[in-house]
Amino acid sequence: MMLNRIPKGEIVLIDANIFIYAIRGVSKQCMKLLNRCAAGEILGVITSHLLAEVMHRLMIAEAIENEWISGSNPAKKLAEKPGRIKILYRYKQAINSILAIGVRFETLEKLDFIVGMRIQQETGLLTNDALLIAVGERLRIHTIASADNNFSKVHKINLYSPNDLIEK
Repeated sequence: MMLNRIPKGEIVLIDANIFIYAIRGVSKQCMKLLNRCAAGEILGVITSHLLAEVMHRLMIAEAIENEWISGSNPAKKLAEKPGRIKILYRYKQAINSILAIGVRFETLEKLDFIVGMRIQQETGLLTNDALLIAVGERLRIHTIASADNNFSKVHKINLYSPNDLIEK
């Protein structure tokens, strides 16, 4: 289903890629979803592990855009330049914006890892995706916003995806 068709009042688990595409300006639908969260039209939920993923990916992207690193294994290359890490700032602004727009922040619990491994065995999802589904099960949230079609493998999940992604 299309991302812009999430019903008003819905509680939605938001995958990391939605934040990345909104912040990087590659999907107006992702931007609109976050605006709907900020306006209180829908309740977006992000997990601690996915916020860490967003933070990491934005930090790496900023370093690449600054032409401080390139090629394969950018995280390793950036780790070798702690002085550069200290002066990155755009990713921090983006993370602070996410925390300020009113999305609910949900931490992982021990049981989420156990349920996540069961979900991996049933669906073949990677760890972060399986943990998101596990949190959804715990919170009884059945709607996910993601550009990742792998979530379509999960029964009883309503997947909403952007269809306006542009190359950047």
